[in-house]
Amino acid sequence: MYYQDLSDEISILLPFKEGFSNKSFGSVSLYVKQINEYSKFLKNIKIYSHSPYQTFDKFHVEHLPKSIYHLLFGKNFGHTKSFIKYLNSRKKPKIIEVHNRPKSIFQISRFLPLSKKFLFYHNDPLTFGEYSTIKSRKELIKICDRICFVSEYLKERFLKELSKSHINYSKLHVIYNGIEPRTSNSRPPKKNNIVFIGELSQNKGFNFFLEAVEDFCNEFKGWSADIYGKSKTFNPSFIKNPKIHYHGFLPNDELIKELEKSSICVVPSVWNEPFGRVLLESINAGVATITSVNGGLKEIANHFKVIKIKNIDKKTIYNALKKLIMSKNEIIYYSNNKVSASPFTLKKISNKLDSLRKDYFK
Repeated sequence: MYYQDLSDEISILLPFKEGFSNKSFGSVSLYVKQINEYSKFLKNIKIYSHSPYQTFDKFHVEHLPKSIYHLLFGKNFGHTKSFIKYLNSRKKPKIIEVHNRPKSIFQISRFLPLSKKFLFYHNDPLTFGEYSTIKSRKELIKICDRICFVSEYLKERFLKELSKSHINYSKLHVIYNGIEPRTSNSRPPKKNNIVFIGELSQNKGFNFFLEAVEDFCNEFKGWSADIYGKSKTFNPSFIKNPKIHYHGFLPNDELIKELEKSSICVVPSVWNEPFGRVLLESINAGVATITSVNGGLKEIANHFKVIKIKNIDKKTIYNALKKLIMSKNEIIYYSNNKVSASPFTLKKISNKLDSLRKDYFK
């Protein structure tokens, strides 16, 4: 088989756990959906997903059902085996893009050697077990045609302890998460509220947030707090303050509408965030934002007017909230950011990814 015998398809393999619909999606699926809606290769793209729900509009999606592979090799590796079997029964794609599964790339490279391989990291490359070793990362640079990261922070983590002689920098690219900049100057009326969005975990700093807003809402009577997210361990009945409202999980479109009505958003992550999507969405929604600068959050925060906290705890969050509300001008100042001038617009990011793809469509 020669290179010209490949189809013009760009095959995108999602992780097994990620659905691809409004009812079931994760951060990877949302990234794939939004960045590729702007792609000039949209008609070439085929998403491979294990999802029982109707998929996002505009996309051609192939459902990969559970099979004997899943029992023999586990969910993710079985998912990859099903993907390989499907592609081996038809004309091979020019590009295969794998998200967050370096293990899958090794297997795909063996059985589909002529297709170009793109690997996308959405999480710390040093947290993938045996596939995070120096030896594995050297091998990934060899077998992948492109390795993409959603932040410079993740790229730096991938390169940790690798000697320059083993690094092909032309293969390594940062393809950020992105957003569609607000175009309307009209904004809905703002509530006097503070918002938390995301996983209700200690890694995300949720415990510090909850302690801070409990005290804050008790002291400042006109203010309330809204919590959007889910957790396997957090029980909403723990919230005793009637001014703190728990809403659970909302689809992204509904969440953005609620965010646009809010005055303050807190992104208090304690761990090193791979990127920081909530921070970007809050800034774009015209919300005064308080954030830690851990991991990829720093890259976003450096482009905008936000309140940065180096050491996240109950006291630092409380003090930042108090600083914001003591003067109306403070909230107005930190709410006024121009996302369109930043590198985080979906159009810019999609164009950057397309520029990497087009090399193989000559």
